[in-house]
Amino acid sequence: MKRSIFVKSVIIVAFLVGYLVLFAAKNNRSVLNLVLWVWERPENLYFMKNENVTYAFLVGTVTKTDNGLIPYPRKQPLRIPDNSKRVAVVRIEDKSNRKLFTDHDLEQISNFIINSCTKLENNISCQIDFDATQSQLDFYKRLLVAVRTKLPANIKLSITSLVSWCTTNEEPWFIDSPIDEIIPMFFRLGVEANTYWNKITQETLILNRACQKSIGISTDEELPGKVYLKDKIIYIFNNRHWNRSNWDIIKSNIKNKLNEK
Repeated sequence: MKRSIFVKSVIIVAFLVGYLVLFAAKNNRSVLNLVLWVWERPENLYFMKNENVTYAFLVGTVTKTDNGLIPYPRKQPLRIPDNSKRVAVVRIEDKSNRKLFTDHDLEQISNFIINSCTKLENNISCQIDFDATQSQLDFYKRLLVAVRTKLPANIKLSITSLVSWCTTNEEPWFIDSPIDEIIPMFFRLGVEANTYWNKITQETLILNRACQKSIGISTDEELPGKVYLKDKIIYIFNNRHWNRSNWDIIKSNIKNKLNEK
């Protein structure tokens, strides 16, 4: 009788230990929250139909020139899985000499963004991609207010961000802007790339609290360490066509980074 009770106790303890190990492993495993940036090229992403990802696709570009604004809606064909989550992305470029945006530009650009982001009913977010210079930040802030005012309440507003915007010692320029998400881009870091990567490698690059929800990476550049990827929404840029091969590679690389000790 005593032996039977002992055996049952051992079994129960073993079961509990096993359960606790599995529970700990499950909770230590980061859940991937991946978003594919899909740029202006023909793309057929139906091979991704069984993947739990969001698609942030370029819906249009508006370019500032010395002769005015040139709006350019997406022309390239795009096929993404049915019923998938989608983010509409609008790119703003400045190819003018004066680098000066006017109130008239603000009205035209904000209307272009609204029309582009609301063209499809199932877009969950409207994202603006604009590498504004220091002198253009005041215009950008006013543009964000104008877009948010015109954008339906059920559509979120997000922006891509230069890393320098998120690492200033002062509050970043967008801290009081009506945006739901800021995505610091950890690629194409420009002339200060070596400085930034040294800090990233040493895990000493500190991001403002507003920039700690998401991160942007690229398939053709080094990935940051686990501390910058864990529990983030990870946006992935690919300068080539998406296919099963490069998707599997970047997904595996991200998982490996997240599993590092």
